[in-house]
Amino acid sequence: MREDSPTSQFNRILLATDFSDASRNALRYAGAIADFNGARLYIVHVVSSVGYTMVPGAEAQATQLAARDLRELLSNLDDAGVSLPVEVALIVRQGDIAATLDELTREEKIDLIVVGTHGRTGFPKLTLGSVAENVFRKASCPVLTVGPNSPADWPEREMGAEKAILLATDFGDASLAALPYGASIANRSRSKLVVLYVNRPVPESPANSVFGDETVAEELRYAALQQLQKLLPGDLGIEPELRVTAGLPVDGILSEAAGNSAGLIVLGLHRRSLLVPAEHLPSTAYGVVIQARCPVLTVRT
Repeated sequence: MREDSPTSQFNRILLATDFSDASRNALRYAGAIADFNGARLYIVHVVSSVGYTMVPGAEAQATQLAARDLRELLSNLDDAGVSLPVEVALIVRQGDIAATLDELTREEKIDLIVVGTHGRTGFPKLTLGSVAENVFRKASCPVLTVGPNSPADWPEREMGAEKAILLATDFGDASLAALPYGASIANRSRSKLVVLYVNRPVPESPANSVFGDETVAEELRYAALQQLQKLLPGDLGIEPELRVTAGLPVDGILSEAAGNSAGLIVLGLHRRSLLVPAEHLPSTAYGVVIQARCPVLTVRT
């Protein structure tokens, strides 16, 4: 892959914060990545209109308090041991969180959004599941989600010390969009790139019993490996390790990530149907995010 590829590094990074512990951990990642890339870092808080509409002036007051909290956050970063790039911008906006972040992403030509989550759902806060997933479903750039099991000491270790980058694919367009990011990050961090496909378990049936379930599973694994080889372009600049396993997608991805001591999981996201809200559909991506022991980079088609 060419060094001048747009996926070679992130030049403008946006950290979305609600001042929670999960957001503070995400800030450590965002600061380290921005420092490593020499990037400009935008630390952003969005004041959601939810809960303020019934009290006149409450939203404006919340915006002023958020601006104060951002300044205090920045002034305390040195004491917290958070590395920062030379350029840091503090921004407070009002509105729907996901839509506002996407609007800001387009305005400032953001290359990467970083967001934290502690894996719960049902409450209108940035670090809670439904909103964090909404962010990476709608964002027009890649999103790094720092889940509840992502190690807090990761940014303190040498950048590029990860053993592996795991990219999970279903052979769709979203995976092809994510592949250059996985390869580029693996190249820059001197990590192994593992490309994974998870086969569904072979159902028991009379047809399978003639040859044996193990034979059928092995044939499916071999076919998937052949398809993986055809999927990879010749100019990746790195020789990936191809892996095929069987099971449920979330379990297979998490197991392979743990087995390879992956420092990052990369997933491609398909566009959701406009007729069905995303929160009504199961999400492999979010299942991986809230259980993975490393951050997850999602790339939306």
